[in-house]
Amino acid sequence: MHSKKINILILSLLISFISMAQSPKRIFTNNLFKGMEARTKADIDNELDKAKVNFEKALVKEPESALANLGLAMVYSYDKYSNKDYTKALVHYNKAYTVQSQFTGGDIAIINDLVLKQDRTRRSRPLSSNMDWLHQQVEDKLIKYIREENNTDYAQRFLKEFPDSKYYANVSHILNYLKFREAENENTVAAFNQFLKNYPESAQVDIAKKMRNELAYKLAISEGSLNSYRNFVTKYPEAAQVEEVKKLMETMAFQEASDKHTLEAIERFIADFPNSSKLSKAKALKQQLLFEWAKRVNTLEAYNKFVSSCPEGIHYIDIFNLKASALAEQIVKEFPAENYKFVKGFDNQQFNDFGGGIAQRPNGELVVAASSRKAEGTMYDSWLLGLDASGKMIWNISLGNRFDDIVNKVSISAQNEIYVAGVTGAIIDSLKGQGWLYKLDANGDNIFNQRIDIDEVLDFVVYPDNKILIAGYSKDSKESTFTPNLVKLNANGKKLWSRAYSSKGKVYSLANDASGITYAAAGNWIFAINQEGYLKWDILLDQSIKYTAVDMNANNKLVFAGLNATGVFASAYNIDGEKIWESPIGISENGNIEQIISLPDHSFVLAGTFNNKIKVVHMDEAGGIKSEKEFCLPQGIKLNDLTATDDNFVAISATRLTGKGDLIVFKMGL
Repeated sequence: MHSKKINILILSLLISFISMAQSPKRIFTNNLFKGMEARTKADIDNELDKAKVNFEKALVKEPESALANLGLAMVYSYDKYSNKDYTKALVHYNKAYTVQSQFTGGDIAIINDLVLKQDRTRRSRPLSSNMDWLHQQVEDKLIKYIREENNTDYAQRFLKEFPDSKYYANVSHILNYLKFREAENENTVAAFNQFLKNYPESAQVDIAKKMRNELAYKLAISEGSLNSYRNFVTKYPEAAQVEEVKKLMETMAFQEASDKHTLEAIERFIADFPNSSKLSKAKALKQQLLFEWAKRVNTLEAYNKFVSSCPEGIHYIDIFNLKASALAEQIVKEFPAENYKFVKGFDNQQFNDFGGGIAQRPNGELVVAASSRKAEGTMYDSWLLGLDASGKMIWNISLGNRFDDIVNKVSISAQNEIYVAGVTGAIIDSLKGQGWLYKLDANGDNIFNQRIDIDEVLDFVVYPDNKILIAGYSKDSKESTFTPNLVKLNANGKKLWSRAYSSKGKVYSLANDASGITYAAAGNWIFAINQEGYLKWDILLDQSIKYTAVDMNANNKLVFAGLNATGVFASAYNIDGEKIWESPIGISENGNIEQIISLPDHSFVLAGTFNNKIKVVHMDEAGGIKSEKEFCLPQGIKLNDLTATDDNFVAISATRLTGKGDLIVFKMGL
């Protein structure tokens, strides 16, 4: 019952309030105009306060009253009124403006009086013109106030209330400027960042960034830590101070990495500062650390990491030799116990290394030639290694032409020059190319690089006058037959003469004596020629015989070796082609004798590959077998070449037959 009485009372008061409300026209006359005409501040505020209250009462009675909204707009926009609010003024004016069709004749008369009180020149103007003029007055006052007061609340209210105003962009600029000034007065990195986040289209963006960056730079410098420098460069990459900070970072980061003395630290520095002026020092330190790590770990994986990371540099040879020893440890486990001077395994960049030859230089150094690649997808080139007497690599070089280069033979002249021969311009899958021989001086500098007009060089001899006789073959691709070839070059690599013989086959091997006569093993044909290329003698043997190797000892005894119907055998001849003896060798597996060398004691060493194993047979001058040796690996092994060294030792080059073959070099006594 009590609640009901309260509700009735509130309703009665509201009805009373509404009934007491004056009409908007009377409010204009009784209050608004009086306030506008008043002289003192107190009278102005008194009359306009009354007008405001009365217009608000009128709006309670009639919320859409155009004249009441216009009246409130005039109250709030009157400059001398203490409670003026230009934003509210424009809000109310816009409401009146949108419903100006409500205005009656009496309303229009009031509006005309309102206009005339402000501008006598606007007599007898139509309503629409006066309304536009009043709108302009109210809006201009608001814009002026926003500009003069530097009040962000006013600017934000304007943008919220009047998104379609023609002054919207202008006020946005004002607000941006005011907010920029606030950030500028606060003068902190956070304040500028907040401004840039909230007002990214502001005209002050560039100057704000510049000031923000300067502050951030000073903070980073004052902290003086590597982390503070990194944060500055990361957060403000466009800052003008970035390069200066990077230099400070480089110095500090390099010193920090050097002090830590770890691979991780120096690799981080190299990754972070790829263009640093200290990069060369960093790389040198990395190489040293990686070298120390690889030696400490002492595994093939560690050595491979070093080689792939540091293919050049002062530690390359050292690490290569450590890796060669580690590979050798694997190989020796499978090899028979022998009188080894050394066993080494050489792997170039973890790619396939195969074939080639081996020869001894006058100073006892060994030169080993193979075919190898520098990188994935590149062609094969010749890879030369210089080894000292203990098998330690002391130098290596790669040389080649445009396509694959396959190395078969290496030889050293009396002048310590290096000759390498095989096939060039080939594609490894088909191996069709052209015979090839190049010559280097004692220091490894190129003398000539010569293509030979045959399909492949299998062997060659160098005469005392440095002329070269080359043996090989040409292939008839249509008939799949081979024609034996000899080509002679002068000391500069120019062709002197060539011979293509009518018999079928290949010239596999050559040996020469002090008088310049050369002896050739060409399958079932063996012969001797003088330096002009004319036959001194030749012997055509049964088709079941295939001689593939020949050599001569210091007593001018020739030994040819190969296959006959019963297996491997060797035959001795004198320099006139007369057979001295023939000796069977107990090898019947698939394969062939590929090399013969004579030793200082006049004995001979025969070697070849049989069922992926290397067989080495030591024979005396009379054809007696002194020893037989077999070398095998689980993956298979193939003979490349062998050469005599000092004290009846032989050095052998071989290929371990894996998907990525390795070069094996070992030296042993017989």
